[in-house]
Amino acid sequence: MAFWIFKVAEQDLYPDEAGLKYVYDNTHSVRVQCGDTFLYLDKTQGYSFTATGTVCRVGERKPTASEAARTRNVRIVYTAHLSDVVWFSSPLSVSPAKAEGKRNRAQLGIADVNLLGWSQSMPSLGEPMYSAILALAELQNLVPSEPHKDFSVPDNWSRTKARPVMRSFSRPVMKRSGNACVVCGTSLLGLVEAAHLSPYASDVKNRANPANGICLCRYCHRALDLRLIAIKPDGQLLVSPEIPDPVARFHFDQLTSEQRRAWLVGVDSTFLELTVKWHEEYLSSNRVEHAR
Repeated sequence: MAFWIFKVAEQDLYPDEAGLKYVYDNTHSVRVQCGDTFLYLDKTQGYSFTATGTVCRVGERKPTASEAARTRNVRIVYTAHLSDVVWFSSPLSVSPAKAEGKRNRAQLGIADVNLLGWSQSMPSLGEPMYSAILALAELQNLVPSEPHKDFSVPDNWSRTKARPVMRSFSRPVMKRSGNACVVCGTSLLGLVEAAHLSPYASDVKNRANPANGICLCRYCHRALDLRLIAIKPDGQLLVSPEIPDPVARFHFDQLTSEQRRAWLVGVDSTFLELTVKWHEEYLSSNRVEHAR
């Protein structure tokens, strides 16, 4: 799967249909395929990202006489049929002429779009940059949430179809603790995220279940995933006694159990008990290793 920027401009070269079809020719790209993901970069809205979606089918035809007359290099006209399109509630500017665009560029690490190949008519994106752009849009609450009839997010869903459903998971999870990490208490935006207790990868039925999530900073999220820490339903934090790092110890000692318990209202204790079980298994396996 590839990631693309589909540019929207004032010039009407081909008959696009916003959110449905994107038309281009062989001088722009011949590599777009079914299953690829795209971002709209709208030059009519101050050089801003306005939506993301999935390419569900690519058709081709010969150019019309007027289309072929533009340049002799046009041999094939392609139509990318689009699906699962998610429109941002307002544009995400990356314009170098606007203060907002400059801030967004700085957060994305974009010094010069030419260095990223964005000067091309249909530039490709790496997955890290695509994910960073979507994360920034979510941080600014530009991606809508879409509650699903249940909490499952099947593996065969496109990432753009899953994104609004997962927003209906992350928003209440973050709100529950006021965007503060329930382990250490930090609330710096961009460093905290909605974390799953029962893993996203293995628990398909609870991927979008807010009762399966807590707000964690990235440091504590990784510590939980590694089973170095666990959280009991009463708010008590269990920490591996074999952590020698005083910085980590200080980090994990910033909240009382009472403070943490108040932020766990709405979290299913079954999922918290899972973290305790896995933490104990981790400690037990380490003791076995040391005994050998």
